[in-house]
Amino acid sequence: MVEHGMLCGDCGFGVKKDNCVKCGGWVGNFGVMSKLCSDCAAGVKDEDCVKCGAWVSNKGVSALLCHACGFGAKKDECVKCGKWAPGRE
Repeated sequence: MVEHGMLCGDCGFGVKKDNCVKCGGWVGNFGVMSKLCSDCAAGVKDEDCVKCGAWVSNKGVSALLCHACGFGAKKDECVKCGKWAPGRE
């Protein structure tokens, strides 16, 4: 199972949810879902904001990548550490 990166209420509030979690560029309607590797998603770590580390639980906002940061094989990199994080959506 692939774990997806999440943003807390502060990091994903308002228009910030439309910004790429890696470069900060605008994502709009064409965002790519970020992923977490098995190490970064182990235990309850997948419930932490990928930007600030605050606890999100299930109330977070999906962390998205822009087209440039999520293009090709880059979409299969962990958004936190950069390790390979493949899997089916």
